[in-house]
Amino acid sequence: MAEKIAIEARGLTKVYGFRKRVVAVENLDMRIEKGTIYGFIGPNGAGKTTTIKMLVGAIRPTRGEAYIFGEPVGSVRAKSYIGYSPEHPNFYSMHALDFLIYIGTLYGLPKDEAKGRAEELLELFGLENSADKNALTFSAGMKQKLSLAQALIADPEILILDEPTANLDPIGRYEVLKNIEELARKEKGTVFISSHILLELEKIIDHVTIIDRGKVILQSSMADLKRRFSENHFVIDVSDNRLLLDILKKDENVTKVWVNHEGKIEVMVRDGKRFKEKALEIFRTRRMELNEFYPYKISLENIFLKLLSNKSGDGE
Repeated sequence: MAEKIAIEARGLTKVYGFRKRVVAVENLDMRIEKGTIYGFIGPNGAGKTTTIKMLVGAIRPTRGEAYIFGEPVGSVRAKSYIGYSPEHPNFYSMHALDFLIYIGTLYGLPKDEAKGRAEELLELFGLENSADKNALTFSAGMKQKLSLAQALIADPEILILDEPTANLDPIGRYEVLKNIEELARKEKGTVFISSHILLELEKIIDHVTIIDRGKVILQSSMADLKRRFSENHFVIDVSDNRLLLDILKKDENVTKVWVNHEGKIEVMVRDGKRFKEKALEIFRTRRMELNEFYPYKISLENIFLKLLSNKSGDGE
């Protein structure tokens, strides 16, 4: 395998149409290290599924190139590393167990090994009691789980998942994401996952790319991302919040300050370090009893909404 880069894209672009051109993905660059759980998010129509289809070799890029462990996407070698679960899975008219065995043999597994692996995966996703039922009769959530099972049948190096929890209830979403994370950590596999359920996604991903209208608007590790959006945003609770609010409104370092739904003060500042020093001085000189003072813990969903709101405000 080529180094430790599992997935790499360079200027990846997909344009549809001739007379009326639609740019679905434009100049996408990514480098995803082996062993990473990587989130790929954006609003509807942002280009997520188009990107995934290029990575798995289902469609060809208009321009640019992409590689799976150094192998060109779409090549037999590149595909051999990938387990893929699409957003809207379809199945043959086959029993669930037979379907998984069939997929396993397509990957080159001996039939006995494929059967054993299929039974393990059906149990993992809670489908063991439906092994002898026709997959076409499954509910949307059951089909989603069966699709994940077929993606894992050959124990792939890379899992590429497009909205893997879209049709699941909250308990099902939790269990599936927990299983994905445990398998990835245990096997040191790579997961590239697109999902719109950001509150749950952020619990398992290491890095994230956010795209909108086919263009990347942010790429970051989750640790750096949360640090960046939290370092100048604080939550404060003291014995006299009303007095503190009046003082902070006059501070030139403060860009925004308000009382939140819990009655605590939230404040956004230009210089976090300078603010912390001054705040402690205010508490002491005004003899305020300090209950809480901590950086705001921002969620991936809030970051996502803030970025898209800023783009809209800039007229982009």
